Amino acid sequence: MDISKISPITNNFKRISLKEAEKAQLMQRVDSKYILPFEVSKEVLENVVGSYFIVDNNGYVVPEYISDYFDTPEFNMYLDHQNKRPRRFKIRVRNYCASGDSFLEIKLRTPSGKTVKKRISARTNDLNNENIIDFVASKSPYIIDELSKTLVTRFERLTLVSHDFNERITFDFNLNISLPNTGQSINYENISIVEVKRSKFKSNSEVAKLLKILGFRPKGFSKYSIGCALLYPNFKSNNFKKTLLYIKKLQDEYTQPNYANR
Repeated sequence: MDISKISPITNNFKRISLKEAEKAQLMQRVDSKYILPFEVSKEVLENVVGSYFIVDNNGYVVPEYISDYFDTPEFNMYLDHQNKRPRRFKIRVRNYCASGDSFLEIKLRTPSGKTVKKRISARTNDLNNENIIDFVASKSPYIIDELSKTLVTRFERLTLVSHDFNERITFDFNLNISLPNTGQSINYENISIVEVKRSKFKSNSEVAKLLKILGFRPKGFSKYSIGCALLYPNFKSNNFKKTLLYIKKLQDEYTQPNYANR
């Protein structure tokens, strides 16, 4: 999908810097994810211009993100998600291409459903650094030596922040998921992944309200887990089949000639 197609829409938003966007820390928050056809994302953006700022990152409003995911030889982190373990981790190195920053990030999903993210400045080639080794050992049940790169994701992200700074919304476009060794990949060019993150004290969301009107409900989606389920065909993946079927349904509908004019 040519991201320039949404430029006429993004140009209508008031811009704020990445620094200003940090006001929306949302320490106690409610998260919801949606899977949308690209045309629906365009429709949503067109209708919420007056309610949100768009984040400008060094002149880019839809910068690219590249993430290297790591797991054990047994793929414990993937299997913890597949088996619905209430406490589970993800470990990745994320490159923020617009700023040039790169961090090793550890995400913990707690039994209460809360997501806690810890990070340290690092690049994939720096993982034998003593600070990184200590960081992973102290923030997760894993050690660097037992981890290897298992998946790579690339996508472009647009970020909105509500005018009261109590809500942050991301739209991920052009998702590509690949295996690091073979280069085998899958592309989701016609859908977007939308995540609404709002303060638990914020009772309404213009985007969530509009999506409900359009008939879309929150759906679980993990880039890492979906990628593993598709690119490692021998893996157990029954927990993700509903999501995969839903995506296929959206893509089939999107290919209909009258879809964009609905």
